[in-house]
Amino acid sequence: MTTTTDRHRHRILDRLADPLGERARDRIERAEDKVRAAVQHELDAVGASLRTRAVRIRPSAIAFAAAALLTVIGIALFATAAVVAVAQVLPLWLSALLVGIALVVLAAGVAAWGRAMLPTGNPVIPVPPSTHPAEELVHPWID
Repeated sequence: MTTTTDRHRHRILDRLADPLGERARDRIERAEDKVRAAVQHELDAVGASLRTRAVRIRPSAIAFAAAALLTVIGIALFATAAVVAVAQVLPLWLSALLVGIALVVLAAGVAAWGRAMLPTGNPVIPVPPSTHPAEELVHPWID
């Protein structure tokens, strides 16, 4: 059973707490807005930086792609020349077969060498130790 004094106390507490709650809510909303704006600003800056960098490296990327295409065409011409050279001694179909087998064996050898050069052990790259002071604090969820 509530008495008149209890009701009076609740009204006084409500009168005191309401403005404090409103001010706290306003400050929290302003802080959220500031954080949101700061994060958006950082995202915009990173996006602009990436676009600028992509525009700068575009000519180099196109040049490397053209070089790769020309290299593939050159290797195909070398293989064709090898077939024509061997065709002087053997029938055309047999020279194409022999050059094809030689190229597949060469590719297998290069692949085997590449596999042998792979690092052994743990493929995870270790993270260098940090000197950030916040990492020295104990995490609250660690037992």
